[in-house]
Amino acid sequence: MSTRIIYLGFCLIIILNQHFGKTERRCRCLAGDSLCWPNASAWQIFNKSVDDRLVLPRPSAAVCTIAEFNLDECTQAATYWTNSMWRSYKLGAMQYYNWENTSCSISNPNSTCNQGSVPIIAVNATWPEHVQATIKYAATNNLRLVIKTTGHDMMGRSTTAGSLLLWLHYMKNITLIEKYSSCSTVNVSNAIRLDAGVQWDEVYKWLAKYNLTVIGGTCGSVGAAGGYLLGGGHSPLSRWKGMAVDQVLEYDVVTADGQRQTVSPCQNGELFWALSGGGGGTFAVVLSVVLRTFPTPHIIGSIQSVRALSELRYSRLIRDFVRLLPSLADAGWAGYLSLIDTNLTITFLWPQGNLDIANATFIKFMNDNTDLVFSSSLIAYAPSFYDAYMVAFPQCDPTGFNLLIGSRLIPETIVRNKPDDVSQIFYQMKGQSIKPSTLLVNLVAGGQVSNISNVNNSLNPAWRTALLHVFYGQVWSDSTSKDDQQLVAAQVANNVQLLDTLSNGSQFGSYMNEADPNEPNWQQRFFGSQAMYDRLKTIKDKVDPLGLFVCKNCVGSDDWTSDLNCPIISGSTTTSYSPTTSEKSTVDYQFRNVTELKLIIGGI
Repeated sequence: MSTRIIYLGFCLIIILNQHFGKTERRCRCLAGDSLCWPNASAWQIFNKSVDDRLVLPRPSAAVCTIAEFNLDECTQAATYWTNSMWRSYKLGAMQYYNWENTSCSISNPNSTCNQGSVPIIAVNATWPEHVQATIKYAATNNLRLVIKTTGHDMMGRSTTAGSLLLWLHYMKNITLIEKYSSCSTVNVSNAIRLDAGVQWDEVYKWLAKYNLTVIGGTCGSVGAAGGYLLGGGHSPLSRWKGMAVDQVLEYDVVTADGQRQTVSPCQNGELFWALSGGGGGTFAVVLSVVLRTFPTPHIIGSIQSVRALSELRYSRLIRDFVRLLPSLADAGWAGYLSLIDTNLTITFLWPQGNLDIANATFIKFMNDNTDLVFSSSLIAYAPSFYDAYMVAFPQCDPTGFNLLIGSRLIPETIVRNKPDDVSQIFYQMKGQSIKPSTLLVNLVAGGQVSNISNVNNSLNPAWRTALLHVFYGQVWSDSTSKDDQQLVAAQVANNVQLLDTLSNGSQFGSYMNEADPNEPNWQQRFFGSQAMYDRLKTIKDKVDPLGLFVCKNCVGSDDWTSDLNCPIISGSTTTSYSPTTSEKSTVDYQFRNVTELKLIIGGI
């Protein structure tokens, strides 16, 4: 072989490595692109490597359309359509339907059910090796990878058209660690290890056997070790012991290179800091997490449903209750207010509270408002958090509809010093049945969220100064036009911006897990400051240089086009993808039917 041929071959290798090497970000390969999408043989080999765990997601309404009609499954879907636990067990379902598919409807069997935003193929992972293999396969083939446990994400981060889905729902182990030790100085009794797919309802029930509890969410179908935790995790117990993320002792993760790693304050400390508040789907895939638990407190609960008979009286009701909030907070109460039409619903809990004082507080509130209609009023003692949880939050709020929300974290100083201004904004923002919309005011900050010491995490600092987490949400029907959906988005943004008028020119934070996907300045709103965001992004670039883990308004997503499928060219805000690898293939692929899907992945 001539020296010239050898030299040319060597040059070709260098060029190919430069173009396709692992140090270069490229547009993701999406389903339907024959130039890059793995062929049937490749999928079959991969399927064997994950113990035949490949599955085909479909939109949750597909079983009720003519082409895929199944009487039993359609009846079940119609019965449980708004049940969040049912949706969490459906591979292709998201909790909020606008992030799933609006082309097929549960109420219209004649509709054509395209794939929509539902990933085209998934791995139902049950072992860490399945997760490692999936991450390596996605990276090797430059596939768009999304990660899902229960589908609760309110910004649709766990689903994307034409992608490979890593489904962690069935990783369900729970382990009590009676004596946990780490970092030579950390010794904790009764820590708990939760696998990626464990849900809060399972955690609370399991811990109740040991008279223990943990700082977790009110919605039992939410995953305990996923985005809820990694984004911060507020709780009816957070004022008592801090945010959920404040309780993290250790993670077991798989990073973007497919390596399994233990992450704690003294082992991979930078990554521990970033994971703990920097958001899910960004830095690594969490296989399990170790959390502190606590001996369960007894709970005093107050559930009140109040209606005013006029708008003016309702405005006064909101004002009076906002004025009451600081004293309730000082006593130790936490909980949730719902404001719709002229109705106020109160669900408050007081860990280690006093029933006599609680009765005196709320009976006085009722006696001072005898012109209001109290349709229900309950003040009760529960011997454990689990008992209180089963009464106050027996099931998650209904899901299965189209929802857009926005949120703000309201500083404690504002609530204490300007209660009347706060209440006036709440009145203007109140939900309306006719839209329909809702305003939720959550007393879940302050207390130990503000006072907890020695924390080592990246939780949005706005949580540490807040008293209230407030969010406004609006829903719409499947038949709503695109123009009217844009109007809904504008109404959500405008209502949330009313809260900003309280800020005196400063910027309120927003909770990244319950926020507007169209939020401007999201880097500062979700992460606290540009400096905080920049630190997180530096760690992100270090542990995931190719951006394999990318999601809407997550750390590093501003380096990608709006569909998150292509890197933005340096120095330019224009998209860098071609119709062949992105737009065209995704649009075309939405019209393929199930038979074609099976052919593409080799009949799996």
